[in-house]
Amino acid sequence: MLRVLPLTGARVLSLGSVPGVMAILNVTPDSFSDGGRFASAEAAAEEGARYAELGAAIIDIGGESTRPRGKSYEEGAREISSNEEITRVLPVLSSLRRASASLPLSVDTRRVEVARAALDAGADMVNIVTGLDVPADLLELVANRGAAIVLNHCRGTPSSTFEESSFTDVVAEVAADLAAARTRALSSGIRAENILFDPGLGFGKTPEQNFALLGALDRLAPPGVPLVVGASRKAFLGTVAGAPVSDRLPESLAAAAVCAEVARTRPVLVRIHDVAETLRFFAALGRAGPLSLT
Repeated sequence: MLRVLPLTGARVLSLGSVPGVMAILNVTPDSFSDGGRFASAEAAAEEGARYAELGAAIIDIGGESTRPRGKSYEEGAREISSNEEITRVLPVLSSLRRASASLPLSVDTRRVEVARAALDAGADMVNIVTGLDVPADLLELVANRGAAIVLNHCRGTPSSTFEESSFTDVVAEVAADLAAARTRALSSGIRAENILFDPGLGFGKTPEQNFALLGALDRLAPPGVPLVVGASRKAFLGTVAGAPVSDRLPESLAAAAVCAEVARTRPVLVRIHDVAETLRFFAALGRAGPLSLT
């Protein structure tokens, strides 16, 4: 199976029977796992270039932490202005685009001003954490530019999602919420093939609910709709063995293995911190041939 998603310009995102890797490149001081890792835009751009050389399918650049407020994340991340977010993101994105005309690039933002600046600089995708409540002008911008959009399941905002979320049947309700968000995106003129679903693991869900969603990924979207799964290093994985955020690679790879099973029948991107290790893991799975986790 090979699915090619058209992006802006002549760029495409090719996804096969092994998940593609969406490499996380946070240029923030306060992200839950790697905040403050990069002291300069130059260092961040160098790391992004390294991810591309390793084989990442797309680089996801974020200038505002979306660490939610809640028991596992304490007070959550502070909100910043659009100007501050643009100042963080644009030099890195522009540098990566100058270095490669073909590398797919994503901007992780919920603000239309940031998305516009990023698309102007060569981004191909807007990954929006508040995907259930995307501003109309942001949907219009994505449609007009022919860009892709990731609709992330988060009721409310990262700072309010745990207060606003309550589920009776988390799998059915997440699927319904994402379907409604997709209908709105389609009515705004975004192409069906450019809409991706993210179940929003960690945003307003209990550990048990996150594991339930991970085990039911193929039920969260209509056939053919690509999934973006961001389990990497998240707090619910830490409940397995009590591992701190810096030591959750085994659990993150277990989640990636679940995604590999789903990728046999639909396009999947895994949003990952540990890029080299995950790519090696998928390479080994590919050598082993089709595997079943059931």
